[in-house]
Amino acid sequence: MSLIVSRRRRNDINVVPLIDVMVVLVFFLLLAGRFEEARTLSIVPPAAEASGVSDHSAAVVVGVDRQGKIFLEGQEITRGDLEKALAAKASQTPAAEVLIVADERSLTGVAVGVLDIVAKVGLRPRLLTRPAP
Repeated sequence: MSLIVSRRRRNDINVVPLIDVMVVLVFFLLLAGRFEEARTLSIVPPAAEASGVSDHSAAVVVGVDRQGKIFLEGQEITRGDLEKALAAKASQTPAAEVLIVADERSLTGVAVGVLDIVAKVGLRPRLLTRPAP
C-alpha cells in the first residue's frame, strides 16, 4: 500500500487555439466582403480635374458599364425598370441624389439616357469621376 496519493490532472480546455482560429475567420470574412464589393461592377470612371466632393452614403448608385448595360445598386436593370425604380425612390425621398457611375469607355448615349431618366423623375443626378492623373 502506497502512502502517496496520485493526483488526477484537471481537464482544462485550452481556448487560445479557438481564439486564433476565430480571429483568422473574422479577418477572412472582412476581407472577402470588401473584395466582393469592389468587383461588383468593373467600371472605371472618367478622370476630371475639377471634380467635386460629395457624401455618397445616401445616394442611389446607377452604373453604366463598357457594353452599355445599366445597373441599379449592382443589379442589372432595363431602362424601363430603372425609371420605375427611380420614380418610386423619388416618391419616398424627393431630394435624393443619384450617383451615376459610367465607365470612361462606355457609350455616351446610354449615360445621357440615364441622366435623362433621373431628371425626368425629379431626382438630383451626379456623375462620379476620379481625380486626374
